[in-house]
Amino acid sequence: MSVSQAAEVLPGYGQCASTPGVSWLADDNPQMTIQPGASAKLVVTLDANVPAISQPGSYTATLTVGAKTPYRMAPVTVTLTVNPPKSWGKITGTVAGAACSAASSPLAGATVRINSGKANYTLKTDSSGQYVLWLDTRNNPLTLIAAKDGWAP
Repeated sequence: MSVSQAAEVLPGYGQCASTPGVSWLADDNPQMTIQPGASAKLVVTLDANVPAISQPGSYTATLTVGAKTPYRMAPVTVTLTVNPPKSWGKITGTVAGAACSAASSPLAGATVRINSGKANYTLKTDSSGQYVLWLDTRNNPLTLIAAKDGWAP
């Protein structure tokens, strides 16, 4: 008896396609052929100087690797950490409200408007009622207004 080792990828069951649109992530060779038993290096470039990145913080993307094999290839998570310039300051806070007979609690989805002589910014609070914005200190002084339907600003 002889045993044959072979595998075939059925149509429609290949690797998932990656979705484009991560402007800060690029690779030097999006498609290459690697012979069995061989390896190859892929150079990935991260660039924080793109319009999609306007604030410091961590940005993540998934780099998918496709292959003509029946075996799943694990995606690679890529993280870009952007630090603020030295002249920037962090504006952060929690918007909370108190009903007449209740304790104060965070307001999710509140609108926070930050105005300066140079620009205006509109933020929404997260599920914890928090907001964050990094700005150059040359934007001082700032005016901040928080509002939510059903609440006085």
